[in-house]
Amino acid sequence: MNGKSMHWVNRLAVLGLVVGLTAGFAVAGVAQSVGGQAYSTYVNTPVGYSGPSPLAVLPAISGTDGAEADAQGSTQTIAGALSSDFLNSITSGEIGTAESGAQSTASAASINILNGLITADEAIANVMSSVTPSGAVSNADGSTFTNLVVAGVPVTSGDGPVAPNTNISLPGVGYVVLNEQIPSGDGVTSSGLTVNMIHVYLQSLTGGGCTLLGCLPGVLTTTGEIIVGSATSSVQ
Repeated sequence: MNGKSMHWVNRLAVLGLVVGLTAGFAVAGVAQSVGGQAYSTYVNTPVGYSGPSPLAVLPAISGTDGAEADAQGSTQTIAGALSSDFLNSITSGEIGTAESGAQSTASAASINILNGLITADEAIANVMSSVTPSGAVSNADGSTFTNLVVAGVPVTSGDGPVAPNTNISLPGVGYVVLNEQIPSGDGVTSSGLTVNMIHVYLQSLTGGGCTLLGCLPGVLTTTGEIIVGSATSSVQ
């Protein structure tokens, strides 16, 4: 295991982010299924494409079994769009008799997006969903950046969280959503959460123009996206 990957594993241990759910509780039928997936990078731009990588998807679970999937990658480079390394993805879950849950974590290091427009030493996405007789909840505790810089402006100094769904305009490019959080479920019998630590939306101006009758404005159209650090968990 390389040094950076070991650093990632140690941080998870310190933060207590490794799933510790156990079977053997008292009330049956809390959850019928749990789900999760994680990936470090995704690129879909006019200059290049790379599907979710490395992708970890939680296998099907039945009864009171538990399951885990993980994936690693050394580097990811799409010229002009993204470079990163030390990619790690893990997802796990368990169905218990009184508590069930799933957790997914994705990380990437040495992140460079759009030729230095966005950089970070590291990004970690972590989500956990659980359901008990009291209800279903999800959270993104432990999701963090290290030395994140957007358009030359430091967003974090050292390690630190960023407020959910922080939107920053990227003139001439589009915009980026940091710590993007997309919830699902009813919060009673089901709950889910997707976290994208860096989600760049590429946009261009289309349409518009002037005639003898007047001028019409152009419309901003999304032409691509780049995601770094995506994790999803769900229970129902």
